[in-house]
Amino acid sequence: MLAADTYFYFGIKSKISKKWRIAYITFSVVSLLYILYGTYAYFSGQKSSTLFRTYIWGGFMVVYISKLLACAWLIVDDLIRIFRWSKAKIKSDKESLENGISRKKFLQLSAVGTFGLFASTFFYGIFRGGYNYTIHHVNLKLKGLPKNFEGLKIVQISDLHVGSFLSSDPLEEAFAMINELKPDVIFFTGDLVNDVTEEAIPHQETLKKLKAKYGVYSILGNHDYGDYFYQPDDADYEKNKLHNKELMKKVHQDAGWDLLLNENRTLEIGGQKISIIGVENWGDGRFAKYGDLKKAYEGVNMDTVQLLLSHDPSHWDAQVRKDFPSAACTFSGHTHGMQFGIENKLIKWSPVQWRYPQWAGLYEKGEQQIYVNRGLGFVGYPGRVGISPEISLITLGKS
Repeated sequence: MLAADTYFYFGIKSKISKKWRIAYITFSVVSLLYILYGTYAYFSGQKSSTLFRTYIWGGFMVVYISKLLACAWLIVDDLIRIFRWSKAKIKSDKESLENGISRKKFLQLSAVGTFGLFASTFFYGIFRGGYNYTIHHVNLKLKGLPKNFEGLKIVQISDLHVGSFLSSDPLEEAFAMINELKPDVIFFTGDLVNDVTEEAIPHQETLKKLKAKYGVYSILGNHDYGDYFYQPDDADYEKNKLHNKELMKKVHQDAGWDLLLNENRTLEIGGQKISIIGVENWGDGRFAKYGDLKKAYEGVNMDTVQLLLSHDPSHWDAQVRKDFPSAACTFSGHTHGMQFGIENKLIKWSPVQWRYPQWAGLYEKGEQQIYVNRGLGFVGYPGRVGISPEISLITLGKS
């Protein structure tokens, strides 16, 4: 980061006045020191306010990332200069050598413009993009769906990450939108918090306001276990992890949510039934595997349509499709759409698709489907660019 900052500074120095150079250097030193302190504080287990931990740290990171992206123009310029300098040296052409070394104004201005474009875009994502709640309407066709369940309205939300909110106001707004949809069922597919369950306590009264005719069903995500805060070498590691999970269970219970910990429920309407199965977090790769599908399926009537809640969509290809082909549709979150990308009627793209084949929306393979929610909150970068926070309104139908 320091190298990139220094490189960018010397690349644009001739385009800014002396007083702005001093301001640039001062800001860079302060921001770098805070980023280092914030990172150290996090990994040493120190908790700071959401404002400093999320927004100020994130704001400084936005500036640095924008500088890094803008450096591409300066690199191009320097490559051209090196080429021209080498050519001039070979020809012993003094005039060409002098001209070749001069930095091109176009590329300097392009670097400044690129920095401004990315910085303004990322800051817009912080102040507005992260709260642009969008309803996605989905018609989900399921083979063998009982007649009494045709037209059933399921609202899915995921990845609230309430530890990123300065107040409950954003949740109040989103939950009001959800309740206006008058859902029959609500699925919450994990990641209520960022690091520890205590982050949810200030929002407890708001969480209670989420209502559905046949109930709210929830599961845990990878952030809900305290794994990113409590470290295995801590003296009270096991005790803290147990406390975190027990408190998490209480938060869901007090909110009136039915938390499924490798469990299942039967939803009955007019004598007809479907199964709702909730598995704990199971992620392909480095993410913790708390999920146990065999345990979650115990007692399930295999003749019913089965809806599976599993936080990480990598679980679908890695295990669900291979070992549990009767799961008609899996509901996941986790990816956030990387909180960055392009999504419109013509283009659907995000860097996260290089890691997750199923990253946003509805996918189908054979007779199985998965819906990946883009998430309602944010973590890391305190905002969203191009990928809006999602409320999924899924209407069931018979295929």
